[in-house]
Amino acid sequence: MGIALSTATHRVRTSDDPLFLTIGQVRARYGDVSVMWINRHIKQNGMTAGIRFGGKTSARHWSIAELEAWEAKRSAS
Repeated sequence: MGIALSTATHRVRTSDDPLFLTIGQVRARYGDVSVMWINRHIKQNGMTAGIRFGGKTSARHWSIAELEAWEAKRSAS
């Protein structure tokens, strides 16, 4: 007896998921910035902190839509 897919509480991310970026992809998006740069923008400039699909110890992933909204907000101000 297994868990039905419709009741799963997490999303399995694949490497080609078009909706989310890994930390490496986020770093490349902003010009090969450091992880410290990303963390500073999360704390000081309202950048989204990302999602951990597998719990506290899993890698963060960023929604492309949320990053684009953050970029638009920054360019407007």
